[in-house]
Amino acid sequence: MAPAPTIRLATSAAPTGAIRPPGATGLPTMALPKATVQLQPPTQPLGTTFPPSQASTLAADEEEEEAGQGLANILSGVGLAAALIVLAFQLMTAGTWVNAEDNEKMGDWTQLSPL
Repeated sequence: MAPAPTIRLATSAAPTGAIRPPGATGLPTMALPKATVQLQPPTQPLGTTFPPSQASTLAADEEEEEAGQGLANILSGVGLAAALIVLAFQLMTAGTWVNAEDNEKMGDWTQLSPL
């Protein structure tokens, strides 16, 4: 099987060599190449407010999300109830084991701890 074709990378005119921190003795410091990206004109700096047209769009999205929350609230309540039932079952099972007549440390709940 033949290897995949490769494309030779063009070398840049960026300076190569050892870059030293400012103030280091020896060779003079060398500036690193800089790259800038031009932003499109409608950008805004962070922390500014939204125009009214965008604010109304955001409010409509929130209303749609709130409408679908009913089912999520019901399912979260069912999940909580199921978790509490499982916890109660585990505590009853552990209580039976801790309070067993043939247990040397009868009534000592610290025997459940692995530490």
